[in-house]
Amino acid sequence: MKKINLNTEEYTNQFAAAAIYAKKGVIKAVQITEDGLKAGEYADKDVRFDNEKGKYVIDTYVMREIPVEGKGCVRSAELEDTRTVEVGEWIATNPKAWETDHENNYAIPDATFHERYEPTNEPGVYRAKGMARIIKNDTGEDVEIEAPWGGPQNGDAKCYFCAPYYKEDPDNLAEGDRYILSENDFAAYGPADEVLGAGWNE
Repeated sequence: MKKINLNTEEYTNQFAAAAIYAKKGVIKAVQITEDGLKAGEYADKDVRFDNEKGKYVIDTYVMREIPVEGKGCVRSAELEDTRTVEVGEWIATNPKAWETDHENNYAIPDATFHERYEPTNEPGVYRAKGMARIIKNDTGEDVEIEAPWGGPQNGDAKCYFCAPYYKEDPDNLAEGDRYILSENDFAAYGPADEVLGAGWNE
């Protein structure tokens, strides 16, 4: 395991020349209204009135691979969380991995929603705002860094190094905020021109 520092001048120069990527992830989302709650408009998004709590709640499900003898693994929906919802929050719905999956619905406070997502040209569909300068692990080895959130972060020889990119401050090279992306994490990003369209930074 090779310990490296992503905040050196060498890496700063690499990030300055790096391609800019944007998160490809999109969600469907709707903002909760009082009338919508009373009319049951969000029942298909797992929102219900909990008589015991006397409040509206949302059930969040996750899909698990359950081993079944003679059938391999079967995808099964499991209740992960139930929490109250408030007027003004957003109900976000992640895309399904499989058509037969149970949808993954969850509530996001209004301010947080606008920090994380922006509207697309398709009504009710929002794109994750995350953007980054990304470079490939150039060491050829498994690596360890001191993560910006504290403590070590490890990556294998195929990982990527990431510096957040801020559209409102494009010259900010995010020194001190750099971290590792696994191959799986990197797959959630695409070149900004492809994800956002040409001219996204004009």
